[in-house]
Amino acid sequence: MVGPETMTASPTELLALARAIDPRRAELAQRFAAELAPAGSAAHGRAVLLSAAYPALAARVEREPQRIPAPLASDRDQLAGRAAALDELEGSDFRRELRRFAEGERLRIILRELLTPAREGASIEESAAELTLLAEVTIEAALREAERTIFARQGRPLAPNGQASSLVVLGMGKLGGGELNGGSDVDLICFYDSDDRTTESGLSAHEAWTKVIQRMTESLEAATEDGFVWRVDHRLRPEGARGPLVNSIAAAERYYESFGRLWERAALLRARPVAGDLALGHHLLAVLTPFVWTRRVDPSIAAQMMSLVRRARAELSSGAERDLKLRPGGIREAEFFVQALQLIWGGREPRARARGTIEAADRLLHAGLVTQREHRELVDAYVLLRRAEHAVQWSTGIQTHDLPSDAEALDRLGRSLGLSGGDELRATLDEHSAKVASLFTSLLPEGAPDASRWQGALFALDRSDQDAFTTALGKAGMPDVDDAHDGELARDLFEIARLDPDGMLGARTRERHRPLVDALLDAVADAADPTQAARFLRGFESRVRPRAVYTKMLSDDPAAMRRLITVLGGTAFVGEAVARRPELADLVLFEHARPTPEAARAEALAALDGEVPEGEDPAEYRAGRLRRAQRRVTTQVALADLADDIDTRGATLVLSAFADGTLEVATRLALGTPPGEPPEGLAVLAMGKLGGQEIGYGSDLDVIFLFEPSRVDDPIKHYSRAARRIIQLITSAHVEGPGYELDTRLRPSGSQGMLVVSLDAFSRYHHLSEDDAGGTKAATWERLALLRARFAAGDPELGARAIEIARTAAYTTITDPDRLASDIHRLRERMEEELAKERPGRFDLKFGRGGLVDVEFAVQLLQLRHGAEASVRTTDTRAALAALDRLGALTPSQATALTHGYAYLRRLEQRLRVVHGDGSHLLEERAAGLVPLARRMGMRGEHAAHELIQQYQGVTDGVRRAYEELVVARAEAYATRNPQAEG
Repeated sequence: MVGPETMTASPTELLALARAIDPRRAELAQRFAAELAPAGSAAHGRAVLLSAAYPALAARVEREPQRIPAPLASDRDQLAGRAAALDELEGSDFRRELRRFAEGERLRIILRELLTPAREGASIEESAAELTLLAEVTIEAALREAERTIFARQGRPLAPNGQASSLVVLGMGKLGGGELNGGSDVDLICFYDSDDRTTESGLSAHEAWTKVIQRMTESLEAATEDGFVWRVDHRLRPEGARGPLVNSIAAAERYYESFGRLWERAALLRARPVAGDLALGHHLLAVLTPFVWTRRVDPSIAAQMMSLVRRARAELSSGAERDLKLRPGGIREAEFFVQALQLIWGGREPRARARGTIEAADRLLHAGLVTQREHRELVDAYVLLRRAEHAVQWSTGIQTHDLPSDAEALDRLGRSLGLSGGDELRATLDEHSAKVASLFTSLLPEGAPDASRWQGALFALDRSDQDAFTTALGKAGMPDVDDAHDGELARDLFEIARLDPDGMLGARTRERHRPLVDALLDAVADAADPTQAARFLRGFESRVRPRAVYTKMLSDDPAAMRRLITVLGGTAFVGEAVARRPELADLVLFEHARPTPEAARAEALAALDGEVPEGEDPAEYRAGRLRRAQRRVTTQVALADLADDIDTRGATLVLSAFADGTLEVATRLALGTPPGEPPEGLAVLAMGKLGGQEIGYGSDLDVIFLFEPSRVDDPIKHYSRAARRIIQLITSAHVEGPGYELDTRLRPSGSQGMLVVSLDAFSRYHHLSEDDAGGTKAATWERLALLRARFAAGDPELGARAIEIARTAAYTTITDPDRLASDIHRLRERMEEELAKERPGRFDLKFGRGGLVDVEFAVQLLQLRHGAEASVRTTDTRAALAALDRLGALTPSQATALTHGYAYLRRLEQRLRVVHGDGSHLLEERAAGLVPLARRMGMRGEHAAHELIQQYQGVTDGVRRAYEELVVARAEAYATRNPQAEG
């Protein structure tokens, strides 16, 4: 899905929004729409809103208001499924229905964007993505119809060996970047596989595919009474408008190798296969990679890109100040700023490669090629400019980028964007455009300042005058140097300068590597938390050796230095680790491999490899290796998380795999298992989040130790000693850092029970009893815990038998689901009251209202109720949700709320740890770290923190509604039938 399906706004809300945008037009539209759609209906409200906001749509929506779809998200499969029905049609029938299909989908997308995320609509990114999907499925449908028609007459081109020819349509520009506008052309280039193919009628492959593309283009852009689908632009093809409409792969390779120019490199940055033979397209782009991504770093590219902007601006028939695309600091400059940096550095830095502008800006940030400030200013401006561009095109119905010259129309446009009117829109656009223009100019040699803004601060360092240094930093714009921050930032930077003449701010460095010093101070100023960045940088610099080597290396690679500062200022979790263990900086600077569960487990097991050095305690030596590996893997995951190279589920799988490997190492050491043989007699079951392979940074490990009595003479003593040894190896303090905390309280009888439990005792404890509940001897919470049980380490055969017992006990037939729901809800209420302790402005995303526990308890109740179905028997909450959804155990709204809510809350939980470096699961409205956290969650603009709180409340409201429907309703039913029941 492009975005989670949500409850749509009510007709009353739609009318209120329409009146807020344009009261006069809303009143007129209400009367017209009421003739064809009942007042108060959803169709009536949608028609009025669209007519009031966008006059160009009025005639269409008032003619057939019932055809306006509900503003719900739609993914590729859904769109493709609806478009597939067109395959039964040909000629004029096909074109008519293709246009009607495209128009309906556009209206749905327009309405979603008009509502905005705050009103449960869509962001500009979501709208652009859905328009792109719509373009792809309509282009694919038109291509299929053209192939059916042309090849039915002429035959398909075939090779001498009978192999059929194929063609790919590449999407370029905004289509390729996934950023299409409603009024955009679709930029296309078409390539076929080879010229050694002919049709049965004697046409060459080139002739046959030319006919196909001509028909496809006509189907898309020919205007009829139903309008048109898209304007098609083929001018980005080799040789432009003078070149052939289609080219073979070999001809394309020859052309770009011999004649390709900079603008074509920039165009191919965003090329993407969108229809036809997609594999052929990916092959072609791989062939063209050396042309697009050259290894040579050429800063002059920025000046050439600027000349392209200036040329386009000079060709405008009217003034540029109203043109959202070509105005100074407009959409084109924002895109070219990103593309220039990609072209300059992308050959050496693959992480800078991306098609979409925002995605590319994110990648440039994480590659250290732009600062936090530059990224923020660019993205905020680009989002606003694109929203305004969409609104202008929806409003006018034409392909224009000009703001309205009429004051009333400009006011309406401003209000449709959530602003007070035209004046605020102009002021906001001017402010953001000025920042983009400054960014773009900064890439040009003539745009660089002659003197450093840090000149006064550096002079103060030369004099060793800390007070003057602090004052100069403040005058130059360094944040956090006022008294409110106790001078910590300035003090840390001053001490870094005093550590070593060859250090990053040392005297010799200030003489020999002045650009490095300027860049370092710029990076600190632009960091998400400058004070934190300076503090961790001081810790790193005080421990790193040899400093001169690092200084030279960073001087040669300024992007690496900015990447380091960005990480130190953006995540306390990684920053503290790098400050304490400077060798981890290499992960930030040089290693970009994506962590995997397999690699993480192998890294843990590697602690068993090799001989113990003479004089070393074997257990201490192996434990030290484990701690180093744990630190390294956790940092790798956090960096990948920070850079969005791994999603939340991927991070938890890697962290859980390493924890499993750690338990395996400790079990083998405790049992003295010979290399190459499986451990015998003792199995470690993972429970809780580890059982579900969902542990986060710094999570405890919930485990149960089970043994096989027949293996040794005194099994309880023997395996209790082994279990305690495992706990000691994993949890005890070590010079290499902390390990894990192990929690064994989920064992039978909890903390009152034996540390190790025999398999028979485990089976007896969880055996079905004759009590009136019809469940196990265990309490409800213990039965829930068994749902997450998973073999993690030790004797694999014993572990498999234990898991079979756990599954049988957990999924025994429930005689009274309502009683079980009542038990679960009582437990949930205690947790919310005793553990969450929420209050206004303070939210607990784990135990609080609508938090993670709501999702988990609702899912676990349904797993127990539907346990006869094998698909729901999983330790993975996400997989269980998907299985329950397929089974029909959830309504669509419940499935959406729980699935989206769980993914969102787990991601937020992980980001809290990465940004703040602690294990808190609290979200506090006025906390100092809320803004960096909001940005890590994708919020943009100055109201990011407020948006995060609103988004969180919306998600948790939906989760709590689903929980109440699934759990509370059954608990209340039980209480009604059993009024004497406690609680």
